Amino acid sequence: MAEPAPTFDLTDWPPTGSTAVRTSDAYELLHKQGYVYGPVFRGLKAVWRRGDDVFAEVELPEQAHGDAERFGIHPALLDATMHALGVGEDVTGDEPTELPFTWTNVSLHAAGARSLRVRLSPQGASSLRMSLADQDGAPVATIGGLMFRPVSVEQLVGSGGGGGLHEVVWRPLVGAGAAVSGVV
Repeated sequence: MAEPAPTFDLTDWPPTGSTAVRTSDAYELLHKQGYVYGPVFRGLKAVWRRGDDVFAEVELPEQAHGDAERFGIHPALLDATMHALGVGEDVTGDEPTELPFTWTNVSLHAAGARSLRVRLSPQGASSLRMSLADQDGAPVATIGGLMFRPVSVEQLVGSGGGGGLHEVVWRPLVGAGAAVSGVV
């Protein structure tokens, strides 16, 4: 069954009636909440608000453009869409730290985007709907529901200290002509 055509329009940009939001300290505020982003994940470029809706422009840095084609939506680009929630005149960096928990009704309409126009529309206290379009406003994806869950800064810091499920182990390659003990 074919996916229904998206019903959002992000061709009017920045959105009429929206107000620009300060983003110059975005990653400092997010860091204060415990988020640590490397250069590829620092894609937030601009944010606007209109009522309860948040609009954003996000873009992969040039060094990641080649990787964009490998994904429906590049993970760093998708992550940057949510950074728009952590900026603004009333944001101090002391807000609760939350991570995406449940994704519902996700539809991909186009793949390989290097930049996105984003509309985040709240659905209750810890959930939102997302509309993603390319730089011309053509639909890229819709997310019908994204729920967040709180996490402590200590939990985030503790996640990077080894003991993970996977590890890289280098083993010497046995040459094609070498005999392996016990193998006939």
